[in-house]
Amino acid sequence: MDTLSSKEAAILISKVIEFLKTKKITQQEIESRLNYTSLSKAKNSERYPQSVIERKTRQELLNELLNEFSLHYNEVYDRIELGAEKKINASLSDVSYYIMHYYAFSRNLVDRALVQIINKRKVIIDYHLGDEHWEGTFNVIENYTFIEAQKLGYTTPVKKLICLFSGTMKYGRPILLGTYSTVKRDGYPAAGRIVFQKIENLELAEKALNQNSDDRIIGYLKNDVIISKTITPNSLDELLPIKISLLNTISGAYTLIYPVNNNKLIQTDLIIKENFQAEILINKTIIKGKLFIENINTVQCKFNITKDLNIDDFSLLTLIINIRKKSSENIYSATATSSIIHGAASSFGCYLVRSKDFNKVDIDKLPSKLILCEPLE
Repeated sequence: MDTLSSKEAAILISKVIEFLKTKKITQQEIESRLNYTSLSKAKNSERYPQSVIERKTRQELLNELLNEFSLHYNEVYDRIELGAEKKINASLSDVSYYIMHYYAFSRNLVDRALVQIINKRKVIIDYHLGDEHWEGTFNVIENYTFIEAQKLGYTTPVKKLICLFSGTMKYGRPILLGTYSTVKRDGYPAAGRIVFQKIENLELAEKALNQNSDDRIIGYLKNDVIISKTITPNSLDELLPIKISLLNTISGAYTLIYPVNNNKLIQTDLIIKENFQAEILINKTIIKGKLFIENINTVQCKFNITKDLNIDDFSLLTLIINIRKKSSENIYSATATSSIIHGAASSFGCYLVRSKDFNKVDIDKLPSKLILCEPLE
């Protein structure tokens, strides 16, 4: 076949796909066989005019298609035909085994499930406890792997959606990181992180299923679950009624008073916002943070210099503010820990006063409490 233009190759790619569909081979299976996920783009040159898609020209992709399925293009009759083999092998016997590690919230431990990926299409998930069997589908789209599975053997169907980042290598990576979303046994919607660990064969996979997860995996997954309430609010006011009330009470602009190494008290600006976020000025740098209201007595502020506020990984400053009671001068007391303010890890007492009332406070009368985590010698 002479060299084709990109448009001509796209037309033939579409013909090949339609021909294979008559042989009950889906586009998804074609992509699996070729380890290529952009057939929809490749066959539509008008919408996707670029000459190279997923590191292949349309001519290269067409040649791979014809070779993989033993086809050829009959130019006289303008049709796709079977090659010398006269039969297309539409079945695959490829099975990949993974151990899926996840944090089991109700049991407070990292547990496992055996995942079998069959023909890069079907997924079977069997949990370590042995009483849950799930089946579903496997799809790779661009750099991501999606698994949608349903728990079988139960009156009420429960589904799980798993998303993994696979990158440019579509299949076979030894470790995959991702998230899941499902419904817990007690009926609460839940989501969290997971780790997929590739195992060579079924025998080794079953052995790994009954072994404890690696400590590094446990550290990565521990306590990382988000659980939603099973309520249907009639208005936004019902989402966080108590927390919103407390936040409205404490939000505003403050002066934070805290000790330095010589036990002298200094001050800086602190803002508590109504969207559960906060800002503090440290060394002429604004550090952003989040608020956590876990009870009616205290508010916790965690500050991190990263833009995405991924404070679970590392917190530069943590404040625990006593909001239940303040002094006669309207001063809130707080305890704090920091890894940066004093040049070493530190724990200290500090005070918050609204900025408009700061001039009324006599700093020299406030106690100074500072503990530095320094070497003994």
